[in-house]
Amino acid sequence: MKIHIHKRGIILYLFILLLSLIFASFYGGPVSFVWLYAVILILPLSILYTFLNYQFLRIFQEVEVHKLTRGETHSYRVLIENDSILPIYKMSILLLADRCSLYEIENGKELSLESFEKVELSSGISCKYAGAYNVGIEKISLSDPFGLYQVLLSIPYSFKAIVKPQITDVANKALEIENLINNSGLKSHKLFEEIPGSEVRPYQVGDNLHSINWKVSAKQSELMVRLPEKMEKRTVTLLLDAAAEPDSKQDVTYLKRRDYFLEFIISAAWNFGEQGVPVKLIYPSGQITQYTVDSYDSFMEFYSVVADGIFYGSDKAFKDVKKLVKERMTSVYENDTWIIIKEDYNPGEAFYTICD
Repeated sequence: MKIHIHKRGIILYLFILLLSLIFASFYGGPVSFVWLYAVILILPLSILYTFLNYQFLRIFQEVEVHKLTRGETHSYRVLIENDSILPIYKMSILLLADRCSLYEIENGKELSLESFEKVELSSGISCKYAGAYNVGIEKISLSDPFGLYQVLLSIPYSFKAIVKPQITDVANKALEIENLINNSGLKSHKLFEEIPGSEVRPYQVGDNLHSINWKVSAKQSELMVRLPEKMEKRTVTLLLDAAAEPDSKQDVTYLKRRDYFLEFIISAAWNFGEQGVPVKLIYPSGQITQYTVDSYDSFMEFYSVVADGIFYGSDKAFKDVKKLVKERMTSVYENDTWIIIKEDYNPGEAFYTICD
């Protein structure tokens, strides 16, 4: 809560109070003292009026979809209701303009509400960062009826949006994913070598005649073909070294860092999966969690939960992740490539480390 004093109004009030005190001291009588007490009560009654305005104010916000995607525009609606008999005079609404854009609602828009009046505002909304954070209206500004002060208050009911990152090739450019895949040794589920392997099956129309195994066909008394070997690739594991959440999750610096972190890991998972390489993700979701992306469906499932699904449920979970990072940084791998992605990195530090 912040209070802005209107100096001219306070000076005028104190001047009238002083004159009223002098008048009551010199002339006495019930009239002068009634006037004096009335002037004295202006300030506490004004504070009480502002308090009641805030207590009976209702603000309900919503977006047309449960989860948004960064940069996309959706419909936003806010219902502002005065649930008391006392009018609300010159209330200003202040938006979270540092993280979302509301195209049809002006930041600082002034409203006055009569007794039990409702006002509905609608606008297109676009969120600037991936993650889970409050959007829309952040605070309101209430002015007292006598022009003495203005108080800035957080709204009674905030609205948290869950914003998914866009799917980009930012990780592909940084990690050179194609080179990592070509120099690895994992058997792909989708890609096959040109040379047939040792596995066989009955001949089907359209099979290459060169793939027929004549010896096995003679024994089985039917045409048998050799299946191609699965292409060799190494396994890939992404270890997500998420930052500890700050005291205020609404800090824009934190939101920007989390935005890039989420975009990078989604990009990496998409690009590995698109090229037929299953990728295992290890990350904190309350506690250490593992998830394997090896198909379009599994990628979409991970994509749907990643915006608000990476967090520490306890100090132990945070320490466990840091311990795992330290172990993987000092180990040697034969059949696996580990990529450690660090969210909270200092200038000069690497955002990611490839361990193989």
